[in-house]
Amino acid sequence: MARPIHLLDLVSREKLERILQVFTEVAGVASIITYPDGHPITLPCNFTPFCQTYCRATAKGRAKCIESDHYGGSQSASIQAPFTYQCLNSGLTDCAAPLIIEGHHLATVLCGQVLENPVTDEKQAIERARSIGIKDIDGYLRELAKIPLMSREKLLKVVNLMSEITVTIGELALQKYTAQKRSQRYLSRLVNSVSDCIISISADDTVGMVNQAGAAMFGYKPDQIVGKPINVLFAEEQYKAAHHEGAFRALPGKVRTDLTAVRADGSSFPVQVCFSAINDKREASAGFVGVIRDISEEKQIERMKEDLIGMITHDLRNPVLSLQRALQIISDGFCGSVSLDQKQVVDLALFTCHQLYGMVSDILDIYRSENGQFALQRSRVAIQRVVEEGLSQFELLAKEKGITLELVAQREPINVNIDESRIRRTCVNLLDNAIKYSPEKSRIIVRIEKQGEVCALQAGNSRAAREAGKGHRKDEVLVSVEDEGTGIPKAYQSSIFDKYFTINAGGVPSREGTGLGLAFCRLAVEAHGGRIWIVSPVMEKTRKGKSGCRFCFTLPAHGNCRAG
Repeated sequence: MARPIHLLDLVSREKLERILQVFTEVAGVASIITYPDGHPITLPCNFTPFCQTYCRATAKGRAKCIESDHYGGSQSASIQAPFTYQCLNSGLTDCAAPLIIEGHHLATVLCGQVLENPVTDEKQAIERARSIGIKDIDGYLRELAKIPLMSREKLLKVVNLMSEITVTIGELALQKYTAQKRSQRYLSRLVNSVSDCIISISADDTVGMVNQAGAAMFGYKPDQIVGKPINVLFAEEQYKAAHHEGAFRALPGKVRTDLTAVRADGSSFPVQVCFSAINDKREASAGFVGVIRDISEEKQIERMKEDLIGMITHDLRNPVLSLQRALQIISDGFCGSVSLDQKQVVDLALFTCHQLYGMVSDILDIYRSENGQFALQRSRVAIQRVVEEGLSQFELLAKEKGITLELVAQREPINVNIDESRIRRTCVNLLDNAIKYSPEKSRIIVRIEKQGEVCALQAGNSRAAREAGKGHRKDEVLVSVEDEGTGIPKAYQSSIFDKYFTINAGGVPSREGTGLGLAFCRLAVEAHGGRIWIVSPVMEKTRKGKSGCRFCFTLPAHGNCRAG
């Protein structure tokens, strides 16, 4: 009967050999544990020189001993009790006891190499020796004469002791086997209760296991997938690329990627796969295990969301722009004179319209960039004028907080080839942040420099600035916005330009918003072939812990832009 599991998976070889060592010391017999077919599992314990040096010294002798051990094991397993018999090779008295777990004969415990009576038939002994190819007949007979004698009564006690030993080993094995079965049943229920595909891949890239949900996902039954090459489940070109990148190779760690899966009927669907390498006991690659998730619904929702965002932002721009123009007409007095108080209210509403229009434009541009539709409309303009127009939008808000706005720039125009509206919005977003997080009665300085003078000046102020200024070219224009606010902690500076990123940490004033303003700034600047970075702190911590923050971006002076 086939064994469902190996004995050594249940009890270690070292533990089995320790048990045999104790047994042989007490009983004074030889012992060994073998597979049901007679081949050894443990090392021989207390074997006599007769058996070790002569009976098992030749190929025929070893085969005969294995045959004898197999015979004793099969006989004991048939009666499910210890079985005493004469060794088929040497004629010595041996005893076999079966290790049976849930009806499966896993191994045989053997002991013996004794005689109940001295050997009297020397002729028969010589025939046995010659039949297995023994040349040293005299030595064979001398060692045979040294075999210990054991009475039937004592042999029975040894057999009873061996029976107890077998029961002990069996109980150890049964406990481990029961625990393993329970764990396997629980794992099977757990794996099959998951709605995602759980799959294991062998070292030869064939499917070793798949749960029911995974098989159904691909339109198969589990036994129809097991044994198949993993590549049949995915679009060929994508699979080749993913395999090359390591997603389908037994690499250390985890690999996550998106692929197109193929069902049994040939239809395709998007999936996210995550695989981890698995190793055997010798740390050699044994394949990998992974989770495959059908992301068709997520992709559809994502497309719907993007289309909705694109539609909303596109449709919002026109009414906001119309409202902005109407308020500008009123503020400029084209509809009649307005009082100073009325003008302040209208200007405040106009500023809010500017903010709303900029926010909608940021969202729309980021959406266009993600869909490959972002393009620059460049013209030759003076960067000073673009920055000044951005500053003018914040004069009222800065006045309310008592903030001084300063522009440091040379008088001669610095002309750049840029998308004017996008760079103006970049300046507006940076100024909006600076005013929002600056204390009252502080100062915001905007600098415009060409050929790196300011960058070199900044580099002397802090290590962060020196790092940020690396790679500055002489044909660039540098624009910086510096405030005296709380600054941005080092831990967040690498993520500040990421989409939807906002800071909300203890001890740091919450920077609420959509998290798209700075993301747009990076998009616009990098589309022009420039760079954008942050330097914080920019001054010693004074004014109640304020350390300041400087946002810097560069633009090519000659207008070399990359495609959007």
